Amino acid sequence: MSEQNDSIEIGEVKISDDVVIAMAGIATSNVKGVYSSQSEGLGNLFSKNSIKKGIKVEMNDNTVTLNININVEYGLNIADISKEVQESVKKEIETMTDLTVSAVNVNVVNIILEKDKQ
Repeated sequence: MSEQNDSIEIGEVKISDDVVIAMAGIATSNVKGVYSSQSEGLGNLFSKNSIKKGIKVEMNDNTVTLNININVEYGLNIADISKEVQESVKKEIETMTDLTVSAVNVNVVNIILEKDKQ
């Protein structure tokens, strides 16, 4: 696991990959129409027990690249949902950490029908 280091006058601040992944998971879970990318069920991908599933992060210096797998609700515009995920994740990470997000790659792995959501 890599960690982000920022030197400050009184010490060092380290931000782990897991923290960035958790932030991305929370930001993604707030986007309407996004569902679990996991095959074991349709529970929210970003629930307490599975917040890290479907998200990969690469950190170099102060730059972050994320890869996020999602399912999208049928009937919604996939491009719009994906763009909203990208914007939400980028904003959250950059606002909360001062890291630079170079890319948020969204991989839509499936669509979910209304009857499958129940």
